[in-house]
This record gives sequence, C-alpha cells and structure tokens, in this order.
Amino acid sequence: MSPKRVLLTGAYGFIGSHILDQLLSFNISVRAVVGSEVEREALRNQFPRTTEAELDFAIVPDADLLAPRAYDDALIATPQPFDTVIHTVCAGLSEQDSFSHFVNLQSDSKKSFLESVRAFAPRVRRVIITNTLTLFARWLQSSELESQARFNTSSLQSAAASDPEFLLATCHASDDTVNDRLWKYIDDERPGFDLVALSAPSVYGPSTRHPRKITDLEEGNQMVWSICNAASNQRTVFPSDGISYYADVRDFAFAHVQAAFIPEAGNRRFTIAAGVMSLQIVSGILRMRFPELEARLPPEGSQGKVATSGKLSKDLVDSAPASAILGLIKYITIEETLVDVARQLLALEQTLRGAGSGAG
Repeated sequence: MSPKRVLLTGAYGFIGSHILDQLLSFNISVRAVVGSEVEREALRNQFPRTTEAELDFAIVPDADLLAPRAYDDALIATPQPFDTVIHTVCAGLSEQDSFSHFVNLQSDSKKSFLESVRAFAPRVRRVIITNTLTLFARWLQSSELESQARFNTSSLQSAAASDPEFLLATCHASDDTVNDRLWKYIDDERPGFDLVALSAPSVYGPSTRHPRKITDLEEGNQMVWSICNAASNQRTVFPSDGISYYADVRDFAFAHVQAAFIPEAGNRRFTIAAGVMSLQIVSGILRMRFPELEARLPPEGSQGKVATSGKLSKDLVDSAPASAILGLIKYITIEETLVDVARQLLALEQTLRGAGSGAG
C-alpha cells in the first residue's frame, strides 16, 4: 500500500513532529492535528517550503482531546479523503481512583477515536496507534497524584517501585489490555480499516525544533538534562519512571511511516526497542564525548535506579517483528542518541544563559 493522504494527530509533539518530518520527506500529503494556533504557526514556519496541498492543519484544543468526537471536524473537512490515520495522542496523567481505571481511560479514548474514523473517514484503510510504556509507569510512580487516588493501587505501586522487571511487565500488560480492547472493536464492528499498534518502552532523542526552555524538553530528555546537572553529593534517580528499555524517537517515527507503507503490517502489534538506557551508560558516554561536563556528572560507578543486564527480554520487549516486517534491522546507537540530545541540551543552556545576561 502507498498512502497518499494521512491524518496525523499530535503533530506538534515530540514523537508526532518526527513522524510529520518523515512523512513529508516521502511527499505524502498530511493534515497535522495540533492543539492551538501557536502550534500551527510553529509547524508552518518549520516547513516553509510545503504547500497547503502537502501540509494543512486542524486544531483540536488540548482541553478537548479526550472529549467524544473531538476529532470529527478534522476527519471530515478535506478535499482529498484520508487513506491512513496515525494517532499519537494518549490520555495524560489523571487522578483516576485506580490503575485499572487509568488503563480503561486509555482504551476508551482510543476506541472513541476509532469510532470517529469509521463514521467520518470511510476511505481510511489503516489506522496506526501509538503508545509508550512510560505512560503507565508515570502513573504508578507520579508524586503529583493525590494520595487518595493512589490508595487502591498502593500494593501494586510498591511492587513496581522495588522491582523494575515487575514494573516493565505491568506496563506491558497494561498496553496489551488497551490493544486487546481495540482489536475487539475491530473484530466486532468490522470497520473498513485495519489496525497497527506501535509501542516503545520509553523514547529519547533530539527534538525537531530547537528547545527554548526546560519545559520544551520531552520527559526522557529532561532526565538526561538532570544527569548533566547532577550534584556530586546527590543520588541521581535515572530513569525516574523506572523504564530502562528505550527507542530513539527517529527510529520510532520510522516505524510509523513503515507501518503506513507495508501491507503486511496490518492488524499487528509492534514493540520498538533498541536496548537499555542506564545511568552508567548515559554518564559514561557523556563523560567520554563531552569532557567539559565531567564535574557536573554523577560520580563514576553510580548505579542509578534500575539495575539491568543490558539484554532485551523477549518476553517483555520483543522487537523481532519490527525487524522482520517493518525493516528496523539497525537501530540508531545509544551513543548517537545521547550525543544528539546532549548537543541540543548544551545549546539550550547557552540560550538560557544569554537570556539571563540580557535580562540583567
């Protein structure tokens, strides 16, 4: 199959912006769904050579993302019908009274999206759904949620905090639960499209835009920033969400584009994982490639939060189908990922220092 017209949700986001960049490189017409007029203008300026036929926009405000039928208008108003939809938006952290309710929120929001595609984009033949395991891990480990909202899952939370393999298994099972419900919808309703589910344990890598402030950084890159600014007398918690397996955002985006092109990817689930991102590995690479950071990095031998053998577990993180079907034979190396992230972080630091000097 060769997609000609794609609807991409979350196009301004960390993952979505990389998917957009790669789709446009294949001369595919894309409608980018963004959260505001500011995001629309930013993407239009980021891709100034694209015509409106190549890239147009729909706005779904962030506050409406989980509302039923939020994407109906984005799916309807197009002179050229969509044949492929890539949905990268997930429900964020919320004060659900149990972890199972939070998982239900994920599946309900995605199912509602599939219902809208079926109702308002009848020529769509493939829908690609995105998820990351860190979404579930952050709920289990977030200190921002009210204690009452977390009371009913305190035992699960305690086990996840003390056992990284248990945390990974819990997040993987939660992802499976969401996907099982989506496939039940496909089996029961028989819409005119097939479904592809893409998951990554966690995602790191450079942004498609130069970050201007710390909050511009995706959470994984914020953790790398924290390593670059670790006080020698503090214990660095990395990864803070407990998920050490990772994918580079550019590989994850490539998998989405491949899933749009390859017929055999239909009605399959794929895990995209390159290896392990540990404190020792991250600080070691940064120390080697950026000697000027030596005094700011954790002491050599720091173990961080998660101990791992560094080998992918086939039961929990099986990336073989992605290699066989999507063509992800060679992943971007962890060194390349970290070097590209660190360069953006150092540039951000210079920007922040310049802004501080200007303010003074």
